[in-house]
Amino acid sequence: MPVYLFWGDEDFTLENEIRSIKDEVLGGGNSTDIEISPLNYRCLDNPDFKALIDALRAQPMMFGDIVYKIRADKYFLETTKKVKLDDKQTDEVIKALDLVSERVHIVLTCPIEKGDRKKPDSRKKLYKAVQKVGSIKEFTAFKAYEEYKILPVLKTMVQKAGLKADNSVLTLIIREIGPSLRDLNTALEKIKLIIHPEKIITENAVKEAGGEGRNVFLINDLILDGKYTEAVFEISKMLDKSHYLEILAFLQSSFSKLLMTKVYSNSMSSFDIARKTGQNEYAVKKSLEKLGKISLNELIRIKQGLTEAEYKIKNGAAEPLLAFECALLDKSFGKTLSDSTLDETGGAL
Repeated sequence: MPVYLFWGDEDFTLENEIRSIKDEVLGGGNSTDIEISPLNYRCLDNPDFKALIDALRAQPMMFGDIVYKIRADKYFLETTKKVKLDDKQTDEVIKALDLVSERVHIVLTCPIEKGDRKKPDSRKKLYKAVQKVGSIKEFTAFKAYEEYKILPVLKTMVQKAGLKADNSVLTLIIREIGPSLRDLNTALEKIKLIIHPEKIITENAVKEAGGEGRNVFLINDLILDGKYTEAVFEISKMLDKSHYLEILAFLQSSFSKLLMTKVYSNSMSSFDIARKTGQNEYAVKKSLEKLGKISLNELIRIKQGLTEAEYKIKNGAAEPLLAFECALLDKSFGKTLSDSTLDETGGAL
């Protein structure tokens, strides 16, 4: 049954998935939307009950298959503008879902703002009906600290763009541009123009393309270099544009991995550390290069300082910038532990 529910905060991948369905069903290939008849590809934005039922009951005639892209977050998400269906209407929608024609492809979408924790309620009858007759897929945006997950995706994007780049350049792209796949795709288009007619992406081309993503990685590196005052300055700039939780989440995750990497580096290879901690081996090797500059005790102090900073901010005991300053500059901030506190599993992590 050609019924889908796509939801999540990674809009770029979600839209690509819809484009793939449209191209496969309607034979669009690389063509533009203009070349596809509006009789075959139809878009609705949170339609009312009647319009939704009409779409689900649509029957193709001489014009071929139909793809309906229906934004339906007001049906599936708890919002102030949620579409209200009574029991009878809900039953009619469910019955219509059961009877969708094999030549009518229904793509229901629930785009979510990045950082919003909303999700479709899997307990609802409508959700269960879609799950029964079709497929449900979540599209989750990458976080800045998930560099090891972004690398293979970016590598595929580079190949599709007809370009080439080694891992060090791919990492630089992520750090310069950030984790957003849409931003990365835009950057690749810009880089392609910069290096034309060449195909190999250079570091200079990446830096020329520019981006804001470098800041959070720069903060991380400044801390590892012991340049805490400079790190606080960069954090203050980021707080003008980003929520403090985004910065904290990245640093907390980053220093957890760095701590584990530091602990295991005495007895494991980079391959074994990657497997043990769920990281990419290339990322582990890059971390090991930086970890020689900082002691294990200092890593623990910073990690606990960040944890206490989060606690104080959330409880209103300190403003975000002041909490970050204390976490990095105040040696007594957070409870300092000795190396022995860390067990095999990274107990203090």
